[in-house]
Amino acid sequence: TDQTSVAEVPMDERRAVPRVLPGKNLIAKLKGRYCARVLDISSRGARLEVCASMVPNGLIDIRLQLDDGEIALRGRVCRCRASGFRDDGQGQRMLCYTCGVEFEELYPEDMARLSQQVLYLATIQPSGSREAALVEN
Repeated sequence: TDQTSVAEVPMDERRAVPRVLPGKNLIAKLKGRYCARVLDISSRGARLEVCASMVPNGLIDIRLQLDDGEIALRGRVCRCRASGFRDDGQGQRMLCYTCGVEFEELYPEDMARLSQQVLYLATIQPSGSREAALVEN
């Protein structure tokens, strides 16, 4: 895969930590029941696609599915917008949402696992680019 260096991130990027595109299909479970696809992620937060609306400024439990198990953390929903309709795999269409989540707390051992399995293997997301795909549950 072609990886972009941090120096190539556009100057209009306001994030303190660059977001990256997961190098593989990264799944999160929200509130113990909603499956979400991780569209991009950093050590401070993530952009998720989920087929349920999340309340802005609300706290949510997140479980990231990694190769060696999961990481449990809490996040604050910064924004949540309808992103379009997707096929649910059973012939039905459902409304999906894109949510920006800021991690509230990430333990050092979980940060090390996230870095090794996701962040260091990913490609930096150029500012302003968009991706719209739904995880098949």
